[in-house]
Amino acid sequence: MDFSSRLGSLKQRRKGPEYSSGLETMDSLTGNASNRELFKAKEVFESLQESDGVKYAIGAMTAVEQKYTEISIKEGERVAASLARDLDGQEFKVDTRLQGSVGLDVHIKGYSDVDMLVLVKDTILVQTPQIVPNSYIDALDQRPMPSIVGDLRARAEIILTNNFPKVDVNVNGAKSISLEGGSLARKVDIVPAAWYHTVDFQSSRLDHHIAVKIYNKHESSLFVNYPFLNRKKINDADDMVDGNLKRIVRLMKTLQSDAVGQAKESIKNINSFDVLSIAYDMRSQLFIPSYRQLGLVEILRARLEYLLEDEAYRKNMDTPDLTRKVFDNDNKLEALAWLFIDCNDLADSLVKEINPYSSTYDKKVLLEKAVFG
Repeated sequence: MDFSSRLGSLKQRRKGPEYSSGLETMDSLTGNASNRELFKAKEVFESLQESDGVKYAIGAMTAVEQKYTEISIKEGERVAASLARDLDGQEFKVDTRLQGSVGLDVHIKGYSDVDMLVLVKDTILVQTPQIVPNSYIDALDQRPMPSIVGDLRARAEIILTNNFPKVDVNVNGAKSISLEGGSLARKVDIVPAAWYHTVDFQSSRLDHHIAVKIYNKHESSLFVNYPFLNRKKINDADDMVDGNLKRIVRLMKTLQSDAVGQAKESIKNINSFDVLSIAYDMRSQLFIPSYRQLGLVEILRARLEYLLEDEAYRKNMDTPDLTRKVFDNDNKLEALAWLFIDCNDLADSLVKEINPYSSTYDKKVLLEKAVFG
């Protein structure tokens, strides 16, 4: 494995486009010229007194620097606020919420896309049977919810196109309106949806039990999604293992991003939610100290191998919100195989780099290697 090349790609990917587009752009985004030197500074993994392979592996698991993530979130909120303001002027009230990889801090790019839910505010869907009968009043808008969210989607397409004339506004997606280029520092996806009060939420009144129903423009239909429950489950599990779950997620995403040749396209058939699910499912194996995080490469390698070998376990693996099986089509099995091959190659290359006199793969080299920085 060419660690020098991979390390270069990793470092470039983790910085936002403002890093290379000039200080004027940086200052307009940060609002502070003193941030210039911050954008030039090395990340912690770059300064490790270690080989390129170790730097690459540690960097692959490290969160993108906060300054880039803040720009991503700010852009998503700016677009959503612009839309909400104009909808309010049309007496169509909405709520906005951040979702996706940026919100979970498992993105691997300094310029990651931002997903923003835009939700109908005045009319909600309620799962039946209601915990407390007649606890909800009838909505003023009596149209079917797909029609209401479809109306939101149609209005949003017009408003966003008018509000961002120099931006490429793509209205053809089934689930989202995508905005990219022009005045935007990040690609932003606007996802029209409705609130869905589940039976669990009616009982607990806990925010993470609220679900949403996302609008599919191509089918004029709604489908349920549990972004807040998934976020809580991932965050809680990650806290239990001192950040190692999210490190595993970023490592898998990095391997997917750096895949080459035949693996390059196939490996993407395991999507971002599948990656989260694989990491969540192996959470009980991630209790290792942060200074031994290089061992996570071996732990992931062994887990991917196990998933390939144990068909019964693989086929019964659920997503964190229990809405579906992770490996729900044959394309994902091929993607899993490539992910294992690349992770195995990474682990083997690291062992050879750390212990060049070893003739066979020794997992202890990674599990016992301490890295301080």
